[in-house]
Amino acid sequence: MNLNTRLFLKINSTVGRSALLDHIGHFGAKFFIFFMALCYAALSYLAAGGNMLRLQGYLLVALFAWLAGWCVNLLLASIVREPRPHTTHPASKLLFKPLATRWKSFPSDHALSAWLIFFIACFLGLPGAWIFLPLAIWVCWGRVYAGVHYPFDVFAGFVVALAVATVFKLYVI
Repeated sequence: MNLNTRLFLKINSTVGRSALLDHIGHFGAKFFIFFMALCYAALSYLAAGGNMLRLQGYLLVALFAWLAGWCVNLLLASIVREPRPHTTHPASKLLFKPLATRWKSFPSDHALSAWLIFFIACFLGLPGAWIFLPLAIWVCWGRVYAGVHYPFDVFAGFVVALAVATVFKLYVI
């Protein structure tokens, strides 16, 4: 058994031991990314200071970075075609049924999105951008804990987000 699988099974084995931890993991895995996007929009609004053109720029940078990252993720997924952990390891515990297909585990789109929000907010110099760091970690941990991704899937989402955000910082921002 490889390290990725062992880490997944170790983290996922704690599901069901604590109702509070299960709720935190479920919320982080499924819904928290939407809260992060709303916070990004709010911080963009504050940073724009009433300048609608600047606000549009902050929002468009995030949107186009996410689209670029999602395309990279889709390309990688079509090459790797890694099934979700719960389909390969029936003993694993699943906190919810994911919407995406059974074959798309690598890389994690939620991890990509969470890390892109963090990196783009930092690169744009949005006030309070560092608050997204623990939130992105929460999303990634929740995806593994909930049984829908392996640890390397969320790490790959991090790497894609860092690469895309860096390209945007160098050539767009």
